[in-house]
Amino acid sequence: MIKLIATDMDGTFLDSQKRFSPEFIDMFYELRKRQIHFVIASGNQYYRLYQKFLPMSNSMYFIGENGSYIAKGCQLLSKNVIEQNKVDKVISMIETMPELRIILAGVKNAYCLNKYKELEKQVATYYCNYQFVENYHDINDEIMKIAIFDPQGKIIQYADQIAKGIDTSLKATTSGNEWIDIQNADINKGVGIRFLQNELNIKPEECMAFGDQMNDYTLLKSVKYSYAMANAVLKIKEISYGIAPSNDEQGVLQVIKKEVLER
Repeated sequence: MIKLIATDMDGTFLDSQKRFSPEFIDMFYELRKRQIHFVIASGNQYYRLYQKFLPMSNSMYFIGENGSYIAKGCQLLSKNVIEQNKVDKVISMIETMPELRIILAGVKNAYCLNKYKELEKQVATYYCNYQFVENYHDINDEIMKIAIFDPQGKIIQYADQIAKGIDTSLKATTSGNEWIDIQNADINKGVGIRFLQNELNIKPEECMAFGDQMNDYTLLKSVKYSYAMANAVLKIKEISYGIAPSNDEQGVLQVIKKEVLER
């Protein structure tokens, strides 16, 4: 019996217009009635995720920033931060690549430089709490993730160089064509879902999860019923239990309805 369902957001739960079907609202309350926990597992900021699902948010679990921020509703359960000296070294390296932009994801806010104010639309897409600052050293916050953005949408060409240039205790993970996320090497969505499995005393074989990109790999490997979206990258499809219809077909909802609610 399924007791927990977790889903990625972009390219998975949300369609190409960053929307989910209103059908989910009734579905969510039906899942809650059946005591099935619903988890949003995303690279996005927790506050952005919480805002998007109001008024359901206080009855949901959130794994934000690819596992660095775990919460139940508005209650923080766990956080994972990068040592400041390592953050400084990454900033120095990326600043030698002037075509790339940096967003620091902190516990309280996300931060970007004033000189990149034209990025506000992209920043607001993923972050609810954010600030533009004159200098990164002015920030008084703990940093959980360093997001590297390529406005040209060709981030993959920098992947090897960035991976080789960061501290061995860190990792660089591509997310789509525009982003590379840098975090502590021991954190990922799989760590987040296993934390919740332990907290809730739920086994992997009682869990279902959905994803489309490589930052969903550990999430899908941490549950028995893992679904890759039809639009997922090949490696995610190869390790999944099943293939869901695409995000633009609301594939997550289709699978939940068929495999959980109608059984």
